[in-house]
Amino acid sequence: MPTLIEEMLKCLEIREVKNLLGHEQVIPYNVKRLKESMLNIGHLVDPLVVDKKSGVVLDGNHRLKVLEIIECPFAVCQTVDYIGNDQITVGSWFPSLSLSHESLFKLDSIKHEKVDRAAGEKAVKDLKAPFMLVTKKDGCYLMNPGDYKLKEMVQEQLYILSLLEKTAVDYIPEEEVDRMVNLGQSVLLRRSYTKEEIVKTAQAHSPLPPKSTRHLIPGRIIRLNMKLGWLNSSPEEAKKALDDMLKVRAYTGNVRKYYEPVIVIY
Repeated sequence: MPTLIEEMLKCLEIREVKNLLGHEQVIPYNVKRLKESMLNIGHLVDPLVVDKKSGVVLDGNHRLKVLEIIECPFAVCQTVDYIGNDQITVGSWFPSLSLSHESLFKLDSIKHEKVDRAAGEKAVKDLKAPFMLVTKKDGCYLMNPGDYKLKEMVQEQLYILSLLEKTAVDYIPEEEVDRMVNLGQSVLLRRSYTKEEIVKTAQAHSPLPPKSTRHLIPGRIIRLNMKLGWLNSSPEEAKKALDDMLKVRAYTGNVRKYYEPVIVIY
């Protein structure tokens, strides 16, 4: 039976940044903050999670963008069998904001249609609207309803999100939707993408809107803390530095696998 360190070394690879494919657009403010943090500490804290076959970055699109900006040639990647592993699931993050539905519908070219929640969720899933607005006071509305193909829906989502650039938008998981609505927030529900759609759009260099996907990946490695200097050497030197670092940390008891959900305080 492989040891924990052997399991990690088996799935951690040094890959060229130029060969990795981001599948989502990034949020400029988040990129700016992450760039400052990475340069200040000099580390790539968490490895990018990458589909082993296609090179699509499933988690770490902002980290990938920072590595491109600072011209770091290599990245540490935790590679996974994305399509073939049923334990890897994909959902979405939903935009949550404090604007009222009246304010939203005053935005340029926004049409709306009131629906009950179940019908609205089905319409969004069937590509009949890019978003469904959910509010506590006034119920649910389809935004810009119509008949969309996947690429058209992505463009419509991007357009609507662009209208909210000056609005404070948070992104929440499905589990938080009802709680935030009850607190008075307006939440935009949207359709989750399939794994095949995510890979296809990345390969076509047509990234999805920011925070479109929420991947749940068992055994995700965090707090690796790979020095950026090591990633500016050759791939062989970077891999050796990675292997040596992990072996030392495992020997000193600084590697632990959790078998239950945890809360991390930064």
